[in-house]
Amino acid sequence: MIARFFPVLARTIRFPAGRLWVIALVFTAFAIVNQSWAQAESEQALERRVKAAFLYRFTEFITWPEGALPAPDRPFVIAVIGPEALVDELRQVVAGRAVQGRPVEIRRLSDETGLLGENIIFVSDGERRRLPQVVRAAPREALIVTESDGALSLGSIINFVLVDGRIRFEIALDAAERRGLRLSSRLLAVAQTVRTGPP
Repeated sequence: MIARFFPVLARTIRFPAGRLWVIALVFTAFAIVNQSWAQAESEQALERRVKAAFLYRFTEFITWPEGALPAPDRPFVIAVIGPEALVDELRQVVAGRAVQGRPVEIRRLSDETGLLGENIIFVSDGERRRLPQVVRAAPREALIVTESDGALSLGSIINFVLVDGRIRFEIALDAAERRGLRLSSRLLAVAQTVRTGPP
């Protein structure tokens, strides 16, 4: 029966008939795994796009303290401590756009030692262990955004979460206030949760 469905395989490889089902099974499993990988990659790409769009749109709903933003001729800087794929996605999102009249620059950093004057800092889940150091090293008025469980308790201000298959975010209002950032009520209204004090 297997030979009927895989005639070329049967003629070319010339495995004994009893082993053809093993070969067929391997090929089928390989096809299923390939399809699963492709689907997973597609989902990851969509997740990156959504998070990149959010990172840029957050700038419309946050007020930085006076003097915290760069001079009008200097770039508004978003730093990413995480994968290059998100950096590429962010660069596509911000291409030709501005934040309060300032051009947007995307920087990828390997760790907190490179922080200097960033306005938004995103720390990926894969770099979660660095979050406490990032919080300490970050510029005073930087917005810190993460995507890890429990990140708000470590000093993050906005943390992405997955709810029913959709990207949402939670906010630590107390952490924002400590950094002098004012978050719009419209942003708070669409957050999954808003923490107003220590957990």
